[in-house]
Amino acid sequence: QVIYLNKTTITAPISGYITEVNTVVGNRVAKDELLFKIQTKESKALQNTNEAGTNQFGIIPVFASVSGFINTLNITDANVFITEGNALATIVKNTDLIIQVNAPFEYSKFLNNRKNIEIELPNNEVLHAVFYKSIPLVDPISQTQQVYFKLKSHTTLPENLNVLGTFFIEEKKESILLPKDAVLTNETQDEFWIMRVTSDSFAIKVPVIKGIETDGKIEIVKPLLNISDEIIVTGGYELPDSTKVKMN
Repeated sequence: QVIYLNKTTITAPISGYITEVNTVVGNRVAKDELLFKIQTKESKALQNTNEAGTNQFGIIPVFASVSGFINTLNITDANVFITEGNALATIVKNTDLIIQVNAPFEYSKFLNNRKNIEIELPNNEVLHAVFYKSIPLVDPISQTQQVYFKLKSHTTLPENLNVLGTFFIEEKKESILLPKDAVLTNETQDEFWIMRVTSDSFAIKVPVIKGIETDGKIEIVKPLLNISDEIIVTGGYELPDSTKVKMN
């Protein structure tokens, strides 16, 4: 998820009535740009009694303290009473952002101090990010930990955009991934094997040791298979060892 790193809250310097709102959400504003005008309660009271000249006094301007974009706007209409310290708006720099990855706790150790992680956007664009910091807190329900990454390149993204983070835990150059249906097991699931077809078309039962599993693939750690090996994917469970088969 995309999160803006630095946010500046514009607060009301006094209690009073909003007389002008000069911005909207999404506006780019410059430092010292006029955002609001606030009329004090005393000035408003004098104005209501039609005292002469009261319109010239008691109007307090509120300026943008930094440059950026209006991210939130809590006051959108005039004639609203606010108290001193009330948040009026939030200004952000949408290029100063971080990527929040909600990682299962058992994977968080692989993310800390990581120099590269791929961030895939909903439009399939892939960006690269580097580890920033992790939060020493685990969500009690999902058991995930928040890990933050900074993009390596300056990119403008909308806040709260959901993205997909991809990283490698371990690289193995000699292991083979097989479809899950090709890896067979017994009822207690403590033994696993595959049916490998020999050059003379016999299906041989080969015990295997599994590694990492994905949605549809299983890594075979042992024995070392060759990419040219022919493995029965479907229909191999009831085959006796050393059965003559015909491959389609």
